[in-house]
Amino acid sequence: MENNSPQSAVLGASGEYLILSNLLRLNFVAGKAPDNTKDYDLIVLNKSGTSSSPIQVKTTFKEMHWILNVKHEKAIKNLIFCFVYMSKTSHESEIFVINSEKVSSIISTSHKIWLKLPGFKGKKHNDNPMRALHRDYNFFTKTDNFKKYLNKDEIKFINDHQSGWMKKYKDAWYLINK
Repeated sequence: MENNSPQSAVLGASGEYLILSNLLRLNFVAGKAPDNTKDYDLIVLNKSGTSSSPIQVKTTFKEMHWILNVKHEKAIKNLIFCFVYMSKTSHESEIFVINSEKVSSIISTSHKIWLKLPGFKGKKHNDNPMRALHRDYNFFTKTDNFKKYLNKDEIKFINDHQSGWMKKYKDAWYLINK
């Protein structure tokens, strides 16, 4: 059976160009960073050239989450993440603009929660460098008696990051220094 999904590099490039076209349309001066730049994909300047922001683009076909890495737990000054969801079956896409501090806090906290909760057949999760940003962290509540494993701040995190928490970041271009 033939796989109709583009390779991950192609998907990533398409997300970068989608973000780039939006930035240009919104009157930013923007361009691609050199290939293999360590922490970002694009660079954007305001029209007067007085401030800039590096941008990391994460693109997925998976509607519920984006894959990140342990390195993203460390915030980078002025770094903006653009999380792109592209539908496989239509031309629809969504863009969420979130600063590095918020992303690092969310993935760090959610990973700590994941490590505390039992995994398949009650086994302890093994730590690894993979992280994910989810649209809805309510899946943590599917663990039986999940509250007995977590402190009140972690339970509050889950409550604060259920379905819809990302709405305020949808097309939040204002977070990029103008």
